[in-house]
Amino acid sequence: MIVWDCNEKSLDGFNPEIGWVRVDLRKLFHIHRVCELKRRRLQSEASRKQSLRRVLEKYSRRERNRARDFIHKTTTVIAEAFKGYVHGFEDLNKEKMFNKSRTHNRNVAKSDWKTIIGLMSYKSRVRLLNPYNSSRRCSSGIVNVPKGALYECKGCGLKIDRQLNACINLYLQMEGLSPSPKLFVELMKRWGGFTLTGGEADVGSDEPVRGFEACEPQGLSMDQYLSILSLEPQ
Repeated sequence: MIVWDCNEKSLDGFNPEIGWVRVDLRKLFHIHRVCELKRRRLQSEASRKQSLRRVLEKYSRRERNRARDFIHKTTTVIAEAFKGYVHGFEDLNKEKMFNKSRTHNRNVAKSDWKTIIGLMSYKSRVRLLNPYNSSRRCSSGIVNVPKGALYECKGCGLKIDRQLNACINLYLQMEGLSPSPKLFVELMKRWGGFTLTGGEADVGSDEPVRGFEACEPQGLSMDQYLSILSLEPQ
């Protein structure tokens, strides 16, 4: 099995044998952003001009088609690259993710997580997981940490990318396991994707405080796999 953490511009996957995999979704974000800017320029005039309303509809239709085409090809790549795996995805609810930030709300509204999961379910076995606190809870323990790109646990010294931390938590949930330092070490031994770091000696001990620091993710390149699948990059 492999789990996926859905983010604005990437899908981050994890399996102890494979490691950390990142699927770049920046092109999908760009498709939505370009169409959004075009619509914004026209919307103020469209209410008065029938012809501009038709142009707006054309841009919206083009955006949907291009986004779905990209997602179809991307999910085909993922299904082929990890054939036979059960794919775990967060069961995200957009309505619960909106807040007072207009920029954040626009970005959430542009996300295609449901479409990605829906198309993946036709191509592979999919299981939905509870996303609650997956990025805030330490994957090596039970400490919750405020939001930030880098997760730094004050309890165990873990330094880890927040997306990877969420992936590991989702993997543990899919396996029916609870986070613990011992289990975390076993997972990292199977992967080898972390380096052991040394710090200052703890009070009353000559041993330095040890922690784990994550290596970089493997990139799942669209161009690399599209040739195998006989699909042309856009």
